[in-house]
Amino acid sequence: MLFFMASIVISGITAPSGPFATPYSSDAVVRQYLLTDPPALHRSLQLSAVLQTLSALALLAFVPRLADFVARYSTSARAGVVRAMGTTSAALLVISASGSWILSMLGSSAQLSVTRALMDLTFITGAAPAIGTLGLALWAVSRTALASRAMPAWVGWSGLVLATASVLSLLSLVAEPATVLIPFGRYAGFAWFTTVSLMMWRRETRTVPSETGDHVGA
Repeated sequence: MLFFMASIVISGITAPSGPFATPYSSDAVVRQYLLTDPPALHRSLQLSAVLQTLSALALLAFVPRLADFVARYSTSARAGVVRAMGTTSAALLVISASGSWILSMLGSSAQLSVTRALMDLTFITGAAPAIGTLGLALWAVSRTALASRAMPAWVGWSGLVLATASVLSLLSLVAEPATVLIPFGRYAGFAWFTTVSLMMWRRETRTVPSETGDHVGA
């Protein structure tokens, strides 16, 4: 979460002034985005790519913990869903970051059609598909939390709402208004995963002293 937020803040600070181009922007806006300040755009895209790659690697490190939680309180099949969807989400984010890096190397020298294709690749991998696949993992964790009562009920129910919004963000690939679900699924999802990770950490810190004491007493 911290790496991804840093990528947004730092790339925003270092980006050239002017309109920000998206796959939905006109050709004129994209040209202005590319030509306003090429060195600043190069630096901004590269910093964003590095930080988002680190974010994806951190997600890969966290997915096994979520899968272990689900395997402990649910089934191995559901844990496999968490592992597969979480890994896929991280891989898509790496592809998106790689697209940004390639775009930074091409800069304003590339044809507009090539630039737009790279922008589309970055969007289609790093936005809705990455969030949607992570939403499926979130759904499995939330269902497990509710069924096992291993976490407060509000965590499970809020997770199901976020998971639904994350999966529905895939509609943004065919309907631009659905893009509003992308930041909701991403940033609210960050808060949800932070809460869950803290609860898992607190549970482990309580369990380890207890188990150690039982061993000594025996």
